[in-house]
Amino acid sequence: MFRDGSRVPLTLRRAEILALLDSRAQGWAAEELAYELYGDAGTPQATRTEMFRVRSMLGDAVEATPYRLAAGLAGRSDSGRVLRLLHEGKVAVALEAYRAPLLSRSGTLAVQLLRDQLDLAPGSAVRSSGDAGLLVGWLSTDMGSVDFEAVEALGRLVGRGDARYLAFRASAALGGSAASEVEPAPWRSGLRGRACAVGG
Repeated sequence: MFRDGSRVPLTLRRAEILALLDSRAQGWAAEELAYELYGDAGTPQATRTEMFRVRSMLGDAVEATPYRLAAGLAGRSDSGRVLRLLHEGKVAVALEAYRAPLLSRSGTLAVQLLRDQLDLAPGSAVRSSGDAGLLVGWLSTDMGSVDFEAVEALGRLVGRGDARYLAFRASAALGGSAASEVEPAPWRSGLRGRACAVGG
């Protein structure tokens, strides 16, 4: 969305590119983006072609050599706002802003890592808050629904016999069982150890 309120639709690939650009202020070389987006099959030329289209669409919002968002735009994404609110200690407002997982349709490993890192930040803040209301709010979201640690933190606050604790414990157990039947993402097994800042 531009400053004047106009919007430009993005393909999933271009949204992935912007998420990666938002995650690293120092930018990306074409070779780095090619690897993150396409793996070993990626080529710098294919990335340059895609980035040419992105820059044609977004103008001076995206810089080249290295590829990065223009000054003042990094961290302005929805996920960047969530992290900024958490850094400011505004946990309740951050939870309201965190409405959906980051690019949930993306299977790109780098984006999966960003998505999981983004889940960790509000979950950690909520669990350490000692606020039952925040815990209930977090556990009621898709992102927090299988956070077993948050369920146990709620149980310690409200008691193990509390209906909310029992309901969330059962829900988390069901969600955890379903998740265990899905093959884990390759990055969890140690593929690609490069650290990546959260953003986008």
